Amino acid sequence: METSETMGELVESNFLLCAICSAHYIVPSILPCLHAFCLKCIENLPKEVTIHQSKENNSVENSSPDANDESSMEIIDCPVCCSAVGIPGKGRFPEDPFLSHMCEMYSLKHNEERSCDYCRFDKKSVDAVSLCLQCRDDMCEDCTEAHRKTKITREHKVVPYKQIKSGLFDTDIRQNQHTKCPEHDVTVTSFCENCEKVTCPNCNCHKTSPLDGALPKYHKQLQGLQDSIDQRLPNIEKYVEFMNGYDESLEETRQKMMSNIENQANTLHTVIDATKNRMQSTINEKCQAERKLVRSKVANLETATKSLKNNASYIRRLIKHGKAGEVLSLHREITSRLSQLVRMQLDGIDSKLQLSFTPGNSSDENAAILFGKLKVDSVPLGKAESTLANATSPGLRLSSVLPNVRSKVEPICAFDAEGQRDEKDVWPTGIAISKSGDIVIADRDNRKVKIFNENGRMKTEFTGKGDNKIGTPFDVAVLHNGNIAITDYEQEDVKVFSRIGDHVFSIRGYFKHPRGITVNEKGEIIVVDCRLLQISFHDPKNGNLIRKIDAKNEAGKKVLVDPYYVTTTHENNVIVTDTAAPNIKVFSPSGKYLAEYGDYGTKDDQILQPYGVCVDEYGYIFIADNHNHRVHLLKPDGKLSKFLLTKNDSLWHPMGVAITKNGYFIVTEALGKVRIFKYI
Repeated sequence: METSETMGELVESNFLLCAICSAHYIVPSILPCLHAFCLKCIENLPKEVTIHQSKENNSVENSSPDANDESSMEIIDCPVCCSAVGIPGKGRFPEDPFLSHMCEMYSLKHNEERSCDYCRFDKKSVDAVSLCLQCRDDMCEDCTEAHRKTKITREHKVVPYKQIKSGLFDTDIRQNQHTKCPEHDVTVTSFCENCEKVTCPNCNCHKTSPLDGALPKYHKQLQGLQDSIDQRLPNIEKYVEFMNGYDESLEETRQKMMSNIENQANTLHTVIDATKNRMQSTINEKCQAERKLVRSKVANLETATKSLKNNASYIRRLIKHGKAGEVLSLHREITSRLSQLVRMQLDGIDSKLQLSFTPGNSSDENAAILFGKLKVDSVPLGKAESTLANATSPGLRLSSVLPNVRSKVEPICAFDAEGQRDEKDVWPTGIAISKSGDIVIADRDNRKVKIFNENGRMKTEFTGKGDNKIGTPFDVAVLHNGNIAITDYEQEDVKVFSRIGDHVFSIRGYFKHPRGITVNEKGEIIVVDCRLLQISFHDPKNGNLIRKIDAKNEAGKKVLVDPYYVTTTHENNVIVTDTAAPNIKVFSPSGKYLAEYGDYGTKDDQILQPYGVCVDEYGYIFIADNHNHRVHLLKPDGKLSKFLLTKNDSLWHPMGVAITKNGYFIVTEALGKVRIFKYI
């Protein structure tokens, strides 16, 4: 970056001001970071002492401050760039000759109090009017005249200070400024390429060359570095501008987020206060009306009681003390009144006002859901906002207020899924719940579908007939019309039966090894195939293929390894358990690979062999971890909430899972045990 700045402008600029004291340099000394300051200013900077250990011996035994292989060094921080700089062994940094000469020029132009150097020898103080550029002496008018007449100095160039101050002799002054050797205080004349330092005739150094001869090479090198710096500066400046803008946007974002959160809090407070006031007002109105009625009834009863007491007291006294004529003369009135009182019905109330209040779930988790979700993330620079939005859109999300899950589930019912004339041990691989609440089980080894009521009593079982006889069933699903669909991987099809076991139709030609089956909210039949490694959607009326998911990631690689079971979320996302991965995988309805949960192991968030999977009305996800003998309960966003059941609950090789009509959790175990629990 070229500059049109003249030497005179440079001398008058802030370039010669020390960044510490803000005055013109006095003995300008340069640090290794190329920032210069007055020598005194550097000496007054705060210092820290550090201990340096020699590279030859850095063992622990010799790590004490008194060890011979350690040395201390004083450190200062550069006031400009904050770099830590070690103070040289001589205790001072080298003087900058360029800045010293520039400061000298400034002094020559601005120092009004200059006296004649020669008259000073005669102990006279006479103002100087000129300067000898060779001798660097200040002279008065008489001494100037004598200097010009002396044989030795008559060829010297003597210039008036008035003209120096006007800048007429800037070039001449610069030509007569010479760098001194720091060791011998003699003008340097050459440059040693080995030591890369200037030398004087008194220096005993390596190969040297005249200054003018050595300059072009290093001048070119410095110019190249300078050009590189000039090229980088715009980018750095732009980046600084970007960072400043980012800093401002952070503050704007902070203020906006704080305002949004405050507004949301105020809104929720308003809603809560309004609900509180409405409920309290209703309670007040109902209770006051009921109390008014009660007090009215009480007042009437108290009046009646008082009247009855008076009547009773009168009659007792009349009977005890009255004469026959007196009693008989009042007989008609007394009899009428007493008959009336005997038949009198109490003026009471027909019902009692009953009030109850069931607090909503005020857990921290639900409070966070109601309040909103704060997402803090780091975005790689250069990525578009739309990409960020796509990258962070969750495949599973909190979509409702979650109820509290019991710390320990409550057993409701347990039964063995044995059927009539079973030839083998029960192996209940599939389970589904009908609209009426019946439990439908696919018994793989006995090649049956069994239906039990919610108490575990068998209602019916069927195996199919003829060409539609069940081969090897795996999973079962109840369609919206009540029909029952089962996957049959031996015959590579899906068979649909009525509730009493009559064959309706079969879905063939789309499968190689169908396993998991479920139904989404649209009623579509969803089947996962472990050999084709795909998920297919079928028409529930005839089984025709609607679409399929190839289960690939963004790179186009299939992600399913050995899929078993399948279910859907309230957002119609598809969840598949993959036993060989082992984990669960989540796909959008269109087939986009969204998320996964779990890896191989026995720790939290780890699974040994995921089997059945289901989702309840709140979005909780249940996964049967067969080999770990436990059931994972995931929040709707896919994060582990807890283990719902474990070995401590006597759970043994869980297989299929489902949610009953009344909201209970049901799990089948290897060898036929079916267990139902209350978990909310």
